[in-house]
Amino acid sequence: MLNMRLVEQPAPAGSRDVDQLVSWILDTLEFVRRSGDDWAGEGVHTPIHRVLRDFMLPAPGDGWDAAALGDELGLSPTAIQYQLTKLNECGLTAGVNRDGWRIHHLRNGSLSNAVEMMAGEARLVLEQRLRGLDAWMTESDARMQIPSEKSDAIPFRIQIRGRTPLDEGQDEMDAFLFDLGLYGDRVRRPADGSAPLPRLMFEHLLAAHAPLSLDEALSEWGTTRPRLTRTLDRFRAAGLAERVPRIDRLPVTLWTALSSQHGRRGGDWLVKKGGLSRIDAKFAAKVVKALDAGTFNVEACEKMFSDVPAKDQMVILNLLGGKLPIGWRLVAAKPAGVREKVLARADRTFRRLKRVSETLESLNFS
Repeated sequence: MLNMRLVEQPAPAGSRDVDQLVSWILDTLEFVRRSGDDWAGEGVHTPIHRVLRDFMLPAPGDGWDAAALGDELGLSPTAIQYQLTKLNECGLTAGVNRDGWRIHHLRNGSLSNAVEMMAGEARLVLEQRLRGLDAWMTESDARMQIPSEKSDAIPFRIQIRGRTPLDEGQDEMDAFLFDLGLYGDRVRRPADGSAPLPRLMFEHLLAAHAPLSLDEALSEWGTTRPRLTRTLDRFRAAGLAERVPRIDRLPVTLWTALSSQHGRRGGDWLVKKGGLSRIDAKFAAKVVKALDAGTFNVEACEKMFSDVPAKDQMVILNLLGGKLPIGWRLVAAKPAGVREKVLARADRTFRRLKRVSETLESLNFS
């Protein structure tokens, strides 16, 4: 059964170093280090690195059993079998039974063929798992009213696990979150039997028409800001969610900053040194007059600044020492859009794996 992790890494452009390229592949597939994995000949490379570098890549058409590899590397067959199982689960290698031994080999006789087959299978499994969004997600054009910010992207990271029979008490969404690694490395299930935090937050994102801020999440689910942020950022890393500035809360945030600074430093400071120095003097005087009269509330702020572009309002807010909240939302208004964006990011990583595998095959392993 397919079970792999995909982690976006900067492409090793121009590198012809075999060990660097092998390490890049292993990092991209996130083979987890365990105690003992730091051992290698002269303490440089992990056993799984040496299995690929010293045995499978120089002779891609050959097969290897755990006992033979263990003798070569000085490890027990059990330890080697653990490494080979990880390679098999991700789809790079396969095993056949011969004379009572399990013989492991690169799929279809070469690394590039193995990567191509792995990528095709993983993409299909991922696409099928993402079809679950069709039943769970609320379509909402309002969700996407705030423009996305390209600069906010983080490295892609997702787990791709094939569907297995549900455990007791598990439903399809629970399996989806677990199989895509959205629960994290350790699933924390509440003692009272309620749904885990990632499940609750994912359900909210699926139904929400506006981004979810940390303040709102803290009010809804308690716990801590770091835990909430880690949970939301797992959805971001998987390509399902993104962060955007809460422009819809700009009037409230701007009113709070203006009122606070007016109370501390007065209207003259707002006009001469504060944020209002960046706008028309007559308009600034009107705002200060409302502040002095005590009639400057959220509604008045929204009405008065309605003709001021959002970017200019954000500059004013920054000069006042305020900060616009950040919100998390799904990356598209419809399930098909979310699916397309997740698959596009996976495809980019698969293309890099393909290029690196072809580069490795062109090098001398002697």
